[in-house]
Amino acid sequence: MRKKILSKNAILFFCCISTSAYADEFKHELQFGLGIGGQYLPHYRGSDETHVKVLPIPVVEYRGRIFKSDRDGTRAEFSLAERIEFNVSADLALNDGAEDNRLRAGMPELESEFQLGPSINIDLTGRGFNRGLILRLPVRPAFAVGSDFEYIGYTANPVLTWVQPKVFDRWRLTLDVGALYGSHDYHEHYYNVAPEYVTATRAEYNANDGFSGTFTELGIGAREGNLVYGVSFRYDNLRDAVFYSSPLVTTGDYWSVSFGVGWFFKSWSWTETL
Repeated sequence: MRKKILSKNAILFFCCISTSAYADEFKHELQFGLGIGGQYLPHYRGSDETHVKVLPIPVVEYRGRIFKSDRDGTRAEFSLAERIEFNVSADLALNDGAEDNRLRAGMPELESEFQLGPSINIDLTGRGFNRGLILRLPVRPAFAVGSDFEYIGYTANPVLTWVQPKVFDRWRLTLDVGALYGSHDYHEHYYNVAPEYVTATRAEYNANDGFSGTFTELGIGAREGNLVYGVSFRYDNLRDAVFYSSPLVTTGDYWSVSFGVGWFFKSWSWTETL
């Protein structure tokens, strides 16, 4: 299972830009800046080897009628009903560091992973998608990004999200509780051990499709003028995952921490006539 380096949860704890929409016009707003983001996490889900990664990052917020980029990621949104939303979003995981993993010694290096796919989101409390309780049902094809662009399977990750945008009039608090499922190809990519890679301490293994574990993630962030910052804490449990018996899995649970801080220094706005 992939790890996430500087994913949206590491850097996008940034408040939405306020927009004004009228019957005959819509105001688009775009802001751009730079920042630093990092994570402490395992080489991949199930590994007991960890590392810390800190990188400079671009910070972008855009609020349009359909396309958006903010703390919740980059996506296209379409309203299906008053409390049901359909969106298409992307995610990128940089698999940097796993080549040094002792359990994968002599095996092919895990390449970076790109995901793009749809999600049905349901507003359970009737307070909108930026406040209250939201059920998200994403399904995403996954691709290894390296020397080739290769399809490696798909994931389905139902998530129950609770959002409180104004804690103590300052902090945006987000709590995610979710389950993860992966296709046979996806689990095979991370947890299979082919016969040519069998050693005295690494048995042959063929992964199945199915349950990939659960996670709970708490994120908190704020914005003060052009300064944006946030941190998240995530706990993953893999003990009931279908690949838990893989010789490449050495831990049944783990914690990871992400942080981000950025500064917006350029903004644009324009009005679209509807």
